[in-house]
Amino acid sequence: MQPATARTRSRSLIRAVVPLLLIGLLAGCGMIPPEPKSEAAKSVFTLYNIVFAMGVAVFLAVEGFILYSVVRYRRRDDRLPPQTHGNTLVEIIWTAIPTVIVFILFVLSINTLGIVEARSDANSGTGVDIEVDGFQWQWTFRYLDDDDNPDNDYSVTGDASNPAVMVVPVGEPVRLTLRSNDVIHSFYVPEFLIKRDLIPVPDNESLNHLEFTVSEAGTYAGQCAEFCGNFHANMTFTVQAMPRAEYDQWLQDAKAGNTPRPTPQGGAETLELTANNIAFDTLELRAAADTEFTLRFTNQEAIPHDVVILDADNNEVFRTDDLTGPDATEEFAVPALPAGEYTFYCSFHPVPAMTGTLIVE
Repeated sequence: MQPATARTRSRSLIRAVVPLLLIGLLAGCGMIPPEPKSEAAKSVFTLYNIVFAMGVAVFLAVEGFILYSVVRYRRRDDRLPPQTHGNTLVEIIWTAIPTVIVFILFVLSINTLGIVEARSDANSGTGVDIEVDGFQWQWTFRYLDDDDNPDNDYSVTGDASNPAVMVVPVGEPVRLTLRSNDVIHSFYVPEFLIKRDLIPVPDNESLNHLEFTVSEAGTYAGQCAEFCGNFHANMTFTVQAMPRAEYDQWLQDAKAGNTPRPTPQGGAETLELTANNIAFDTLELRAAADTEFTLRFTNQEAIPHDVVILDADNNEVFRTDDLTGPDATEEFAVPALPAGEYTFYCSFHPVPAMTGTLIVE
């Protein structure tokens, strides 16, 4: 019969180990990357899942052997158990398994890196070339599509209240030249699963480049991913991907001075929100998960309002432009959001009457 002290020790071990395993599994679920929205991102996503699966397998195997050893060889008396010094087969196994795992990951990583670093021919007539200038604390996007007359190139510069929007065609390579005007910044779009630093370098020195091909039309939030000063959190931007015909029309209008705004994609769900008397007309909105929707925002006051959406970790996932009334209405394309509860509020008046909940389900 098993001694009472041994049974108590076993129960205590189980009580300690099971919660730790649950915490580890839950933490791992929160680390799954977003659904890839660019061609290279699909390869990165696949590699991540393979590495994650291998990590889980190794973790379960190692922890399983540890728990087995704890239970199987737990102390029953004061006698010294038989001692084993060396086991050739076991040593070969624990050397071979990590070697095979590292070799597999090396080959997969090199293959994925080749896809990420692949460059298209800038003279092929497809895709767009954009210069990205990062500065404390916003972005300038300059479209380089007129080699004969650079003065005809279109550029857009954002600010804290009106972040810059990069408009690109779907299914074509987007070639970025990255330049910093002050400190190190980093161009990062979570759905593209790739980021690249903008480094201040002397004139005539080589700059960093980044190329991606967006696979689906939509609006994607981006940000600086390198701490760059006091207002680093405000250094956000948006990438709006649309069919080539719509992109060409947008660029033509932009060069004509019409200051066009990227429009929501057709067929999207529309949510209505109105600001009046420093209050929203509703403090709860509902939208479908993983589906882009349109926010029709109306400001009935002669003071500015906006709408900012935060996720559960208080990360900004969307922000409208400032809207000043009275009776001003605009539509904004909100990128697809995963299921969950989000907070929306007016950054000018974050009072309870202008702070609500967005339920995505």
